[in-house]
Amino acid sequence: MTLRLNSVGLFAVINVLCSCDNAVIMPRVQIASMHVESKIHARMARVLVTTQMKNFANQSLETQFTFQLPDTAFISNFTMSVGDKSITAIVKEKKEANKIYEQSKQLGVSAAKIDRQDDTPNREMKIFTVSVNVAAESKAVFKLQYHELLSRKFGYYKQKISFQPRQIVPDLVFRAKIFEQEGINKFHYTLPGSNTTETSSNELTVVKASENTRELYFKPTDDYQKTQNISKGISGEVVLMYDVEHSNVGGIILQENEYFVHYLAPSGFTVLYKNIIFVIDISGSMQGLKMEQTRLAMLSILDQLHPGDYFNILLFDNNIQEWFSEPMLATLTNVNLAKIFVHDKVHARGGTDISSGLLRGVTLLDTTQSLGGTKGNIIVFLTDGRPTAGITNTKSIRLGVTAANKHKFSIFSLGFGFDVDMHFLKALSWENGGFARRIYEESDASRQLESFYKELENPTLIDIKIDYPNNAVELSSLTSTRFPQYFKGSELIIVGKINDHFQSQLDAHVQGQGSVTNLDTNINSTALKVGNIMESSFMEKLWAYMKINDLLKDTALTDDDDIKMILRNKTLELSLKYNFVTPLTSMIVSETLLPRKIAYDHVELKVAPSRGRKTKYRSKSGILVQSQSSNIVHRPYPDTNALSSDLDKHGIRKDSNSGSINQIRLATVYCVFFLLQFLSYYSR
Repeated sequence: MTLRLNSVGLFAVINVLCSCDNAVIMPRVQIASMHVESKIHARMARVLVTTQMKNFANQSLETQFTFQLPDTAFISNFTMSVGDKSITAIVKEKKEANKIYEQSKQLGVSAAKIDRQDDTPNREMKIFTVSVNVAAESKAVFKLQYHELLSRKFGYYKQKISFQPRQIVPDLVFRAKIFEQEGINKFHYTLPGSNTTETSSNELTVVKASENTRELYFKPTDDYQKTQNISKGISGEVVLMYDVEHSNVGGIILQENEYFVHYLAPSGFTVLYKNIIFVIDISGSMQGLKMEQTRLAMLSILDQLHPGDYFNILLFDNNIQEWFSEPMLATLTNVNLAKIFVHDKVHARGGTDISSGLLRGVTLLDTTQSLGGTKGNIIVFLTDGRPTAGITNTKSIRLGVTAANKHKFSIFSLGFGFDVDMHFLKALSWENGGFARRIYEESDASRQLESFYKELENPTLIDIKIDYPNNAVELSSLTSTRFPQYFKGSELIIVGKINDHFQSQLDAHVQGQGSVTNLDTNINSTALKVGNIMESSFMEKLWAYMKINDLLKDTALTDDDDIKMILRNKTLELSLKYNFVTPLTSMIVSETLLPRKIAYDHVELKVAPSRGRKTKYRSKSGILVQSQSSNIVHRPYPDTNALSSDLDKHGIRKDSNSGSINQIRLATVYCVFFLLQFLSYYSR
């Protein structure tokens, strides 16, 4: 997982938006401190980035820029603070957030909006856009929080945190705390600018370990930062990798109140042989680096086939060319013959007939069914563009391929470059028991392809089924419980909600087919251990996180507009309830429209500031008071004696008309300005 925020020409954008006469030259941002804290509990990472920044400006302006978060992460909170005043962003449906932002601009007040942009690709990232209308000068503290469920690959859970301050930061700290109920059996880390793998404390870090926990503390000194770069400091990533005990073949079910998560990573099963077909696009758009990297990757992948695997290679443009008319056993002789075919024939030409290529691939794989035995059945489909020959409607292609496949084989799609229709590839793979990835047209493209294949190299089980008692769980709350294959080193995850009337211990029946022995076991739930890092309602948030991802997938798969709307509404409801920025929501901060809650020792005020607008107050005694004036001084921690001597009969503080709304507005102006600078800092 990587946190990296990128600005698109921040200062250049500002100068374009301002007239020549009014252009503002921005001084360098000074970062007083940055603390990054990652708390990982039961694979769920909650990352909090706290940054104190100093800067100056004297003119209101608007700009728009982007930043990136891990592809599987959801922003869950953003808070801006100036002095003793704090403003927390809220999540709204996109249209409503846009309306609030535009109204704020028209009123000439400060506002910020964070959107997810799915149409701008970047490596394992999703893009967020921040629009800011800002003016002020001050120092401020920003807190950005996001959640991400760490996936398991090659036998490890991995988290990445990027550090690129481009300056020496006096107070730079990274803390990580991991708590896993099953026990941690492997842990190591690397530091920015280093390829050395560490497992314990060194001169820069402190590591604490117990059976269930790992803690890492990293605080690079100014001198150490200067050794990386005399003026820009450190540049690189802290990478954490760990694994847990997987002693129970049925996995572990963790339960907290009415929510549960079931982690399943069966070990001890023999690796299955594979029936695998490589369906490769050689249309004209693949010419150049993409074709060269594909050839290099295929030559390497062929060497990694197991002796008992059956394989074939199918090339397509507007015609189809097969290596053999049927899959061949991966003997040394056949592998060498396949390499010659790849070297001689994998060259770009022609159009892109995706439908014919995939349908022929399904037919070829069908011929292996007569060979018998329990095997992994895989189609690896690589393309860089959109269909231009044969059937060109992507919906029709999906329907035809899925009907021909009949859920017998898993289709894993690779989209090469930025012109490919990733929405189509994802839906195609999801419908056929696989997943899709983007391959980036860069110098390491062949390594990306090889890494993708390694994830599929070692299937150990097929046709995995997990069943829970019908009277125990809300069926609509469950994520997927059927998986066509399990690959060694990965993990299957199911979440759900237990029925209110079910009082017994939850149990599950887990089944799967192996080459020598089958998986057939029952498992009971275990109470979630709190640990010292768990947030409140942890399991409920984990369920919401997984369920939203599941609903987004289902929405992409359906072509029925009514069903799509139902799924969209369910996704939106969960996104708003749990404060997640998803494709349907935005995070918004607006000076005039965002309610703020101010807690006092004797009174709780909920203020909706605006010029001449009614303001409501509710004292702790429950009495509701309305006022046309706006004279509440925003002091979250006032002097207790002053409060007691200056309260009216309703428990409301009596103050002079000091224009406190202007004070709140000024604080917001400061905050939003530094939001701009905060995100700009991470971009470098």
